[in-house]
Amino acid sequence: MSSFASVPSASLSLQLAEEVLYDLPPLEGVFLHWYTHGATATTPGITSLLARREQMLGAATLSGASITLLYECATDCLRRLPVSVYSPWDSRPLHARLLRHGPSQRAAETQALLPPGVLVQKTISVTLGERLLLCTGVGTGSLTRLHLRDMAAALALPFRALKRCTINSSTHTPVETFAMQPGMVSPFLHPERAAHLSALVLLPWRERRDAKAREVAISLSLWESLALPVRCMRPLVRQYARRAYPQVRLIELGTADATRSFAEEDDGS
Repeated sequence: MSSFASVPSASLSLQLAEEVLYDLPPLEGVFLHWYTHGATATTPGITSLLARREQMLGAATLSGASITLLYECATDCLRRLPVSVYSPWDSRPLHARLLRHGPSQRAAETQALLPPGVLVQKTISVTLGERLLLCTGVGTGSLTRLHLRDMAAALALPFRALKRCTINSSTHTPVETFAMQPGMVSPFLHPERAAHLSALVLLPWRERRDAKAREVAISLSLWESLALPVRCMRPLVRQYARRAYPQVRLIELGTADATRSFAEEDDGS
């Protein structure tokens, strides 16, 4: 049997964190309680569990506040989703949508760990001039120069700002900037902390192709994801951002309504 001393420290830390996670009561129980009694019916035990997750896993998990708000927003998005033909699988509640997988730090690695029919949510940070942006989308596609030009135009930045563009800059590390480990970065930031962003960008994806995949995996921790219909992605991000950091501008690329500000009155979508 190999000694822990022979394992690299980063791998050992992840291994120990995973052991801690699986020693804790699973999130299915929390989600089932909320499904039965409502998300506002949080018990002291649930509050304690979410706090323990956050304390023991740190940046390797979404905060308890983020998980709670994400549950509320995802439940609302599922309820609003039009269903032409009833399907028990497509209509399953959130406690039946949790996935478990190995840890990874890159979207392509995470995609390989997900079951067939589920796409990864890929999120990257972009420094454009002096602006820090968080860009998110469905699948492992890359950010293109056209995307960057559209972002610069939406922010009324001169195109020369593209020359000072950095993706996942070392100046803004995930842990320090977003309180998330690499591989965990997403728009689901802590709702009770300031989001130091100039904008959140929803990148375009091919709806027809991705509709075949049907679901997208939202990271809850390095080892857990929540599988939601791809069609929920845009309304979910809109609603979460509006409630968590309403002062941050949302830019939607590849849509008729290219930009949207949550400081303005929203239609509730």
